[in-house]
Amino acid sequence: MSISKLAVKKPTTTLIIFILLAALGIYCTTSLPLDMFPDMDIPYIIVSTSYSNAGPEEVEKSVTRTMESVLSSVTGLKKMMSTSQTGSSLIMMEFEYGTNLDEAGNDIRDKIDIIRNYLPTDADSPIIFRMDPSMMPIMALIVTGSRTPEELSAYVEDVIQPRLEQIDGVASASISGGYEKAILIDVPQDRLNAYDLTITQIAQMIGAQNITSSGGSIEAGESNYSISAEGTYKSIEDIKNTVVTYKVKQNGTAQPEMVSIMLRDVADVYEGYKDTNSLAFLDGTPSVMLQVQKQSGKNSVTTAEKVRKQLEVIENELPSDIKIVEAFNTTDDIKNTIFQVLKSLVEGIILAVVVLYIFLRSFKSTFIIALSIPVSVIITLCLMYFCGFTINMMTLSGLLLGIGMLVDNSVVVLENIFSYREKDAKPEVAAILGSEEMITSITASTLTTICIFLPMIMFRKKLGMMGKLFESFAFTIVFSLLCSLIVAAVLVPVLSSKYLKIEKVSERKLPGFLGHFDRIMGRFFTWLDNKYANGVKFTLKHKKILLVSMFGLLIGSVVLIPVIGFIFMPTTPATSVSVSLEMPKGTTIESTREVIQQMESNVLKDLKGVKFSTVSVGGSGITSSASDTNTATLRVTLYPESERQEGWDSEATAKEKIRKYFNSFPGAEFTFGSGNMGFAGSSIDIVLRSNDLDLARKTAKEIQAAVKENGSDYVNETTMDLEDGLPELKINMDRNRMYELGITAYGAGSELNAAINGMTASRYDDDGTQVDIVVGLADEDKKTFADLEQIYVSSSTGKRIPFASFARYEETLAPVAINRENQTRTIRISVEPKPGISLQIVQDEIQKIVQENVVIDENLLVSYEGAMADMIETATNFSVIILMAVLLVFAVMASQFESFKDPFIIIFTIPLSFIGVIMIYLITRNMLNVISIIGMLVLVGTIVNNGIVLVDYTNLLRKRGLTLYDACVEAARNRLRPILMTTLTTVTSLIPMALFPGETGAMTQPIGLTVLGGMTFGSLMTLFVMPAIYYVFNSSKERRAAKKAAKAEKKAKKAEKKTEKLAIVSALEPKEEENK
Repeated sequence: MSISKLAVKKPTTTLIIFILLAALGIYCTTSLPLDMFPDMDIPYIIVSTSYSNAGPEEVEKSVTRTMESVLSSVTGLKKMMSTSQTGSSLIMMEFEYGTNLDEAGNDIRDKIDIIRNYLPTDADSPIIFRMDPSMMPIMALIVTGSRTPEELSAYVEDVIQPRLEQIDGVASASISGGYEKAILIDVPQDRLNAYDLTITQIAQMIGAQNITSSGGSIEAGESNYSISAEGTYKSIEDIKNTVVTYKVKQNGTAQPEMVSIMLRDVADVYEGYKDTNSLAFLDGTPSVMLQVQKQSGKNSVTTAEKVRKQLEVIENELPSDIKIVEAFNTTDDIKNTIFQVLKSLVEGIILAVVVLYIFLRSFKSTFIIALSIPVSVIITLCLMYFCGFTINMMTLSGLLLGIGMLVDNSVVVLENIFSYREKDAKPEVAAILGSEEMITSITASTLTTICIFLPMIMFRKKLGMMGKLFESFAFTIVFSLLCSLIVAAVLVPVLSSKYLKIEKVSERKLPGFLGHFDRIMGRFFTWLDNKYANGVKFTLKHKKILLVSMFGLLIGSVVLIPVIGFIFMPTTPATSVSVSLEMPKGTTIESTREVIQQMESNVLKDLKGVKFSTVSVGGSGITSSASDTNTATLRVTLYPESERQEGWDSEATAKEKIRKYFNSFPGAEFTFGSGNMGFAGSSIDIVLRSNDLDLARKTAKEIQAAVKENGSDYVNETTMDLEDGLPELKINMDRNRMYELGITAYGAGSELNAAINGMTASRYDDDGTQVDIVVGLADEDKKTFADLEQIYVSSSTGKRIPFASFARYEETLAPVAINRENQTRTIRISVEPKPGISLQIVQDEIQKIVQENVVIDENLLVSYEGAMADMIETATNFSVIILMAVLLVFAVMASQFESFKDPFIIIFTIPLSFIGVIMIYLITRNMLNVISIIGMLVLVGTIVNNGIVLVDYTNLLRKRGLTLYDACVEAARNRLRPILMTTLTTVTSLIPMALFPGETGAMTQPIGLTVLGGMTFGSLMTLFVMPAIYYVFNSSKERRAAKKAAKAEKKAKKAEKKTEKLAIVSALEPKEEENK
C-alpha cells in the first residue's frame, strides 16, 4: 500500500499528525533565536607574548621568529601573520575551515613547550586565545547630562556598569571617556631637593602608613578574638599628616631635635582626577561611553533586549538630568534586515497564491496548494530548531527561494487528481490514483533540486567562509523541498478527497464577476495554447536559425561579463556612518579631539537627517594602549529607511558628503569604518614582501603616493599598515658610571616613570569606593627636557644622585612595528575602490599605475591580494561545485529516463538560462558577486524541472504513435499551463527579493536576481528552444525509422506483386488445362 493510499484511507489520523507538526513548528519558531548570519567559528588563534623593554627588531629576532619556526607546522594552518612591536609579539594563525580549533590549540601549546627554553628569560609565557565574534561590542551606550564628566563617570562605575555586567549574556561593559577619581599628590622639585627626598621614597612611606595588618588571635575566657591593627587613612587630612621623613634641627644643645616632616610640608595633596587616554562626546557634549560585549555562544539580539530592559530600570533610578543614549546597536541592523527579508517572504507568498488562482480559478484548489506553503515552512522551521539553526538572513533567503518551488509538487499532484475527477472518478479514487501516478515523477523532480546542494554541503570546508555561510541556506531549501514532497504525497490527496473535495469543471458554478473572470481566463488560455502551438511549429521549421541565434546570444552573454563587472560581496547599508581618524604618532589627546570635533562640525553642517553624533577619542578598544591618543572615531547616526524623510541622507549619500572633508586637515588620515554589518572587506591589497624593511618602506610610500595621485578616478581611501615611529626621548645611561654611584637600571627607570607618569602609592576608601593615591612630580617641573636631568634617584647608600650625573637624552623615533606573513616581512597597502566600478577594472588600473610610476627592486616581491583575489578563489571553487551539481542532476535524470540522450537535451537549458542572468544584471545595473554564484547553483536544480516535464510527455506521446513533429507540438501545447504555473509561482515569489529588496536586503538580492533572470529566460528557452533541440536529437532516429519503414514497404509491395503474379499464374493454369 502506497503512502498516499494509506493517508486517504485514514484522513483524520493524517490531518491530526499535520496539525500536531504545525503546532510543534509554531512553538519551535518562537524559540528560534534571531541573528544576521549563521553561527560560525572564526578559524583564528592568537599567540601573544610580552617581552618588556625590548624593541621591535629584538622581539622579532628573539621571540617571533623562534615561535614561527615551530608553529608553521601546526596541522590545518592556512596562513600565519605576526606583529613585533616594542614589548610584545602577536602571532595570528588562520586555519582552514573545518579544522578542530581545540586540537589546534593543544598542538600549539605542545610546539611552544618545545622551544620555551629558547625564548628570552625576560619574556613572559605566551598566551594562547581564540578569536571570537563576541570580542566585538554589540552595542554602545552614551551617558550624558548636565553634570561634569567626573560625576558621570562616578554614576557609570558605581551604578550602570555593575548592573549591566550582571545580565546573563553580557561579558563586559567597558568604559571610555570621563575621568577616574584619585587623590593626587604633586611634589615640586625644589621641595624634593630641600628635604633630600625622591618620589619613590614618598610613595613608600605613604604605602607603609596606610595598612591594616593581622595580629593573630587571643583567647579571653570562652571567646577567641582575632586581632587586627587598623592603620588605614580615614580622611585626606590623615594623608596630609603622613610623616615622610625626619630632619635634624639644631637647637643649641648637645642633643639635636628630630623634626617630623609631614606630606603637607613637601607636597600639594588634593582630590582630583587621573589623566585620561580616552574621551567621549554626544553631539559635542562631554559624556561617558559604555561598550557592551556579549558572552561567547550567547545570542546578540536576546542579549541586547535584556540590556534594554535593564536600562529602563536603571534610568528610573538615575537623576532626571542624566540620560542614557544608544550610540549604536548592531542588533537593530540585524532586526531591520531580517524584517526586510521576512517582508519579501510574505509578499512572495501572496504573489504566488495570486498566480495559482489565475491558473486554477478555484478557491478549493488554490487553497489546497497554497496551504502547502505555510505547512512546509512551519515544519521546516521545526527541523531548523532541532538542527540548531537560527533565523538569519541565509535561512530566510532559503525559505524565500523555496516558496515558488514548494507548490510545484502539489500542483502536479492536484492537476492529475483533477484529470481523474473529469473522467468521473470518485473523489477518493481520484485522489489515490492521481497521487500514486505522480509520486515517482515529483520525487525525481525534487531530487534534481536537492542534489545540487549535496556537493556544497559535502565540500563546504573547501569553500571556507562561503561554505559555512551558505550551509544553513542549503539545508533550509532541502528541508523545505522534502516537506513539500511529503505534503504533496500525503496532505493534498487527503484534503482533495475528504475535506475540500475537488469538483469537476461542469460542477463549478462561480457567480457574478468570478464566473465572468473564469470564462475570460478559460478563453485566454485556450487562445494561448493555440498560439504557442503555432509558435512551436514555426521554431521547428526554422530550428537551425533559432539554435544558431541562441548560441550567438550565449557567446554574447559571456563577452558581456566584464562589462557588468565584479564585486566580492554586496554591501549592506547601515543606519550609521563611522569615520576613523589617525593622527601622527605621539599626537596629544587634546590635539586629536580638536581635529575630530572640527570634522564633526563640518559634517553636521552638510548632512541632513542626522539623529545624533558621537565622538570617541583615544584608546578604548581591545588592543588599545596609552599611546593611542592619536586615534579617534566619529559616528553619525542616521534615521532608518522607514523613518527617513525626503531629502534626508542615507549611508551612501552621507559618505559622499563626508569624503570631501578628508583632505581638509594636514597630517590627519581619515577612513570609513568597516561598520557592523560588513561581512567581508572590499579593498584591494598591494602586498610588499622583503626582509629589507627600509627598502620596503620606501617603495610602499612611493606606491601609496602614486595611487593617491593617479588613481583618484578609481579609488577612494588608500591606507598602509606601516606606521611612522612614535616620538621618543631616549635616555642613554652610562652603565659604568651607575656602578660607581651604586645605582641600578631598574631603580633609575622606576624613579623616572614615577616622576613623569605618577606612581600609585596606595588606595583610599572614599565612602566605600576605593580611590588611588597617586604621587608624582608637579606639572611645572616636567615641562622641558632639561627638567629630566634634575630628577634624582636614590643610590644603594641612600644618597640622592641627579640623572645628569649618569645619563644623557636624545630625541628619536621609537622603532615601528614589524609585520610578517608566512615568516616574511610584509607591508600591506589597502585601496578602497569607488562604488560602482568593477574590481577587475580597479585592480588593472592600480597595476598600471604601479608599473608606470614606481621602480620595483628585484629584492622586493609585490603581489595583489584582497577582494579580487578572494573573488577569483571563491568563483573557482564554486565552479567545481556547480559542475558536480550538473553531473548529479544529469545522473538523476538519466536514471529517471533510462536514457543518456534525454537528460542531455534537458541540460541544454542550463547554459541558455545564463543569457537571462546576464540580461537582468544589465537591466538592473547590478554587478556580479559571489552571492550571484549561489543563485546560479540554485538555478541549475530548478531550471531543469520544466524540461523534465516537457521531454517526459513528448516521449509518452511518441509511444502512443504520434510522429516526432506532432509529438513535439502536442506536448508543448498540453504542458504549457503546468510549466507556466510552476515558473510564474517561482518567479513572482522572487520579485520582492530581487527587484525591491530595500536597503537592508542588498545581501540576498543577487540570489533573487540570478534565479529570477535565469528562470524567466530559461523557461522561455524550455518552451521554444527545447522542442527544436529534441527534434534535432531525435530526427536522425526518425529518419532511420522512416527509411526502414520505406524499405519494408517497398519489400512488402514487391512481395505483394509477386503474390499477385503467382495468383494470376495459378488462375490461368486451370483454363489452359480446360482448353487442352
